[in-house]
Amino acid sequence: MSQYPPPGQYPPPPGYPPPGQQPGQPGYWQESPKGKGLAITALVLGILALLSFWTLVGGYLFGAFALIFGIVALVKARSGRAGGTGMAITGLVLGALGLIGAIVVTVVGYSFFVNSGGKDFIDCVNKANGDQSKIDQCERDWNQRLEDKYSVTLTPPPAPTR
Repeated sequence: MSQYPPPGQYPPPPGYPPPGQQPGQPGYWQESPKGKGLAITALVLGILALLSFWTLVGGYLFGAFALIFGIVALVKARSGRAGGTGMAITGLVLGALGLIGAIVVTVVGYSFFVNSGGKDFIDCVNKANGDQSKIDQCERDWNQRLEDKYSVTLTPPPAPTR
């Protein structure tokens, strides 16, 4: 047998309080854990914003809320009233990236819509005043424009008869 106690099992020297107790204080005292709820919320919303930025609503909605919760959590963490500084910063960054991604998708999508004649299609449908045959003609014209411009076939050609 060894004459030394196992590692981590050393008794406190005489005159020292038990672990977790401050010298001169009776009883047991422990600091309450700092709340990390806002930081966790910012992190989760930031992750959702980054994963769903292409849906636009997800990018804008989750990104904006991730920024708001991240800023509040960071202010509270820096003032010592809460914990989770790293999660708050990560939520802020991910929320900002999701918001930026949603903005880029919006700009690119709008540019594609305008360049492909989408505004002309909307004008044509508005002028049709609910006449289904005119709306169908607007759709055929826009499909033809897309096929001509991008060399794609939007509708499959009719099957050959035998």
